[in-house]
Parts: sequence; structure tokens; C-alpha cells
Amino acid sequence: MNSPRLVRLVGIGIVLLLVVAAGGYSLYRARVASSRDKVDANAIRQVVGEFGARLRNIPTYPLHDLEDLAAKEGIGVRTINGIKVFHTKDGRDLEMSTTSDGSDCVVDHGEVMLLKSALQWQLNLPITGEIASSAEDASEQYLSTKQAVDANLKELITGRLYQTFVQDPATIPGRSAYGEWPDEIRIDSIQKVDDTSYSVSATIIFVTSVQTARDRGTTWNKAVTLALKKVNGTWLIDDVTGGPKA
Repeated sequence: MNSPRLVRLVGIGIVLLLVVAAGGYSLYRARVASSRDKVDANAIRQVVGEFGARLRNIPTYPLHDLEDLAAKEGIGVRTINGIKVFHTKDGRDLEMSTTSDGSDCVVDHGEVMLLKSALQWQLNLPITGEIASSAEDASEQYLSTKQAVDANLKELITGRLYQTFVQDPATIPGRSAYGEWPDEIRIDSIQKVDDTSYSVSATIIFVTSVQTARDRGTTWNKAVTLALKKVNGTWLIDDVTGGPKA
């Protein structure tokens, strides 16, 4: 074999080796990226699932909505002989008192709860205020929306979304005043935007206490889109947008 031909064959061999090596490296990188995407997707599923499970703990309905709903059931504050009482659905008139800041409380068998908590109790809604041992303690025991967000959602959301939720609680996809609250979020799809951003299409499932007790299905669903960002190596929810009832 002459020298030029040998050189040519060696050159071709080297090129082929380089092509194979480059292809192998590309395949390796693709596998690493795919593996990383799977890890990210699993982490995102966990964050969204936990967010959905905790939404029920966030009080978003105002007192006047509860009072309007209770009035339709014949429940609420009445004045009898100049004294305010709380009329229950079973026909009792409970004593009322006030906290040091002037908030109305209801007393039942020596236990004191804020009026809002009493209305939730009588309407079969999960109670967001705690029963207190005295009227002075009641205002401290009640969880405000900010306190509830701090305790339940803060570690799952970005600082930007936290400020949005605290400043405008109506943006939180939480319970309504009409006997429905979010039970879970079911993920429909996860779309990668870039290495630090994902978009999640999901459905919030709303239920009532009666349906939960009797396992009778859902009240309604709401389609939402969640934007997730990786912040200091942790996936957090940065935005929640939603459509009408489904």
C-alpha cells in the first residue's frame, strides 16, 4: 500500500472516530438532559400537589359574604330585649361577647370563637378561626389570610406571588363563602419553557363538606395555569392564572 493511500485511510479513520465520539457525546448529553428534566418534572409535581392540598387552609371569603349566606339559613346575630345573641340552625340563642379590639365573639358552653368562625361552623364550612378559652384570646387565635399564607403557602411560592396573595387575597384560588373549597390540583400537562421555567396546565377540584363526607364527587372544576421558576435550586410557583368554572 502506497504512502498517500495509507495516509488517506488513516485520515478517514480518524474522522470516523471523531464522528462516533461526537455522536456518543451528544447522546450522552441528551440522556443527561432527559434525566434532569424528569427530576425537575417530579419536583414540580410535588410542589403543585402540595400547593393544591394546602389551599383549603386559606380563608379567602369575607365576613359579609358569610353573614349573607347564613341569613338565608336563618342563622346569625339577632337582638333580643336589647341583647345581641347568635341564633344557631338548631334554634339556640347563644351568648355573645367582644374581644379587646371590638370583634364580635360567640360563646358556646364556655368556649369562645370569633363570629366568622361561628358562621363557618354553622354553615358546615371548615373553621379557619380557632376556639379560644376567652374573648381576649380569640382575636389572637384566629388565622388571618396573611398568617394562613405564611403557614401554608409561603415555602411553595416566589416572593413576587407571596406579595400578590397577601396584598390581594382574592387572587388566591381558595375557598368560597358558599360551601365549596379546593380539594386538590390535578395536573394535566407539564411544559418546559427553559432550564429555569416550566408551565403547568392543571385543574382545581372543588368540593363541599357534604360531598367529602359522603364521597359524592365534586362540585365544580376550574382550569388553571401555573408558572414555576427555579429559585436557588428549588422549584417555586410564580404565578397562577385561571379560567371560569368548568
